[in-house]
Amino acid sequence: MDKRFLPEINAINEKIVAFNQYLNPKYKLPVFDFDRMIEQKQCIKIVHGNYKAFGFPNSAKRGVYFIFGHEKTNEAKNGLYIGKASFRSAIGKRLYTRFTHNRESGFFEMNGYHNERYVLDYMASIDLDSLNMAFLATALEEYLISELKKSLNLLNGTGN
Repeated sequence: MDKRFLPEINAINEKIVAFNQYLNPKYKLPVFDFDRMIEQKQCIKIVHGNYKAFGFPNSAKRGVYFIFGHEKTNEAKNGLYIGKASFRSAIGKRLYTRFTHNRESGFFEMNGYHNERYVLDYMASIDLDSLNMAFLATALEEYLISELKKSLNLLNGTGN
């Protein structure tokens, strides 16, 4: 993953550690290992121009997912979208709905919370199914959005 997103990964990890304080120690959620995220298939680079060149991380699982990008008119400004897949959904289905409308053009963008345009660079996810904790997807997503909205540039806010 591009080091430009290291501040976002560090902030997510910090909040996961804080979230873990609410859990019994045997149910602690793992944090991202920045240097191994792609190798471990927790993170996938978005390939513009070829929708079939990339898959979705933890596609068949339930959990929390992240989309990283940069503002189209200000490449130095990062943006982060946080979402969840729970109940009968899966991370792959949720990401498919985010990417399918740009499939034909092959150029993947998303509107920010204040209608800015962001070019999408990476997707990452936390597989809660394998931990038998998919029921926490909603709680973790809401916790991360609430805790990170003041320190990071989130493309979504509470309620959307």
